[in-house]
Amino acid sequence: MNDMTQTPVCFGPGNALMGMLTVPAQRAAAPVACLMFNMGANHRVGPRRINVKLAHLLAARGVGSLRFDLGGIGDSEALDTGPDLQTRAVHSLQAAMDLVQRMQGISQFATVAMCSGVEHAMSAAAVDARMVALSLFDGFAFPQRRTRWELTVRRALAAPLHPSFPGKARRWVLRHLPGSTVGKPLPGYFVDRRPPNVNAIWFEATMKRLVEREVAVQLLYSGSLHVCDRDRDQLGALRREPFMQGLQYEFMRDVDHTVCTVKGQQLFLQSVGDWVVEHCLATGSPQRQDRPATGTPRAIPATLAAP
Repeated sequence: MNDMTQTPVCFGPGNALMGMLTVPAQRAAAPVACLMFNMGANHRVGPRRINVKLAHLLAARGVGSLRFDLGGIGDSEALDTGPDLQTRAVHSLQAAMDLVQRMQGISQFATVAMCSGVEHAMSAAAVDARMVALSLFDGFAFPQRRTRWELTVRRALAAPLHPSFPGKARRWVLRHLPGSTVGKPLPGYFVDRRPPNVNAIWFEATMKRLVEREVAVQLLYSGSLHVCDRDRDQLGALRREPFMQGLQYEFMRDVDHTVCTVKGQQLFLQSVGDWVVEHCLATGSPQRQDRPATGTPRAIPATLAAP
């Protein structure tokens, strides 16, 4: 594509980390760059290459980006810079910022994080003031009893008709047999060992810290994981807290967790792309209010939205 240049880069301790730097070709990049990285253990391109499509879209609108693999994932070698996965992930994000700052002279960053990457992004933003904006997709959620009940009922009604149901039922039975080791996580894999109340305490404390620092935050929730939303249901009791009122919150009913459909990709690229560009170009415009749960997506180039 003529409106951007892409450069593979190795960086971090021992050049262990691998990424792709994408910048506008015909004009100076925005004063804030965008970081994108892994969703769980998936490659840096993201589910259905959504990070690649977002990087191209941003470059066409004047925003540079770096999509990269955290240490030990994808093309990046494991880092030995901390005692746990979370610390090493923060170090990977800081190394990515160091690289862009050195190559592009940019010292402020908007970060797009999905699923387990949300905790990594929040942790890095809490300790590094260079992160000024976070777009967080399907991260922490604290649905109330009504929402959990509705999700359980819908899944129970749909499960017997799904072709994967017999296998899942068998694995569930095996996991609950006395002395069973089925489903036991292997060392080093992504496992959430903290109970929900501990997650809520961490999320609240970290988000308060970010809001106090005036970090812009976009919270996005897919329709496949959360099924429904009423009055910011996914935030649970935190939805009434004053510090949460300035955040952009969007329930994306027609977007699934791994953005499988073309419509879902269009909606994701529209929402995240507009929000990132707004904050990277530093227009000073106020954050948008909550977007409706449904709606017709703005036209996204077919080459970007196609799987």
